Amino acid sequence: MKIKSILYISLITLIISLISCEGGTTFTKTIDNETAESITIKLTTIYGSNEPVTIMSNESKAIFWDDQMGSFVDNSFTCTQMIDSVEITITNSKTLTKDIMNPDNWIRESKDGRNSREDCAFTITDDDIQ
Repeated sequence: MKIKSILYISLITLIISLISCEGGTTFTKTIDNETAESITIKLTTIYGSNEPVTIMSNESKAIFWDDQMGSFVDNSFTCTQMIDSVEITITNSKTLTKDIMNPDNWIRESKDGRNSREDCAFTITDDDIQ
């Protein structure tokens, strides 16, 4: 009888341990402003609208962060997947000519494993604005 109790408790402990070690993916989107201008980004994602983020000249700043437990992506994931729309304001009434909604314009760095990462960076240079 005592062995059955120990096995039962061990099984419950094992199940709880496996559930608590689920893992997931952390998603970040960063803007690298390599221009002489300041840039304000208002990002709307599948989760709703974020507060505007101002990125000063020659500054890099995260505009989006999300940690999804139990969520993992495959090779078809792109950096623009979670973005619904983007409003961009650049000082001196300049406009961005580089398409922020084109996944090919983002640099994606992935880390697989139990605690996966999907880090996306969009770089804006003086050549990308008018």
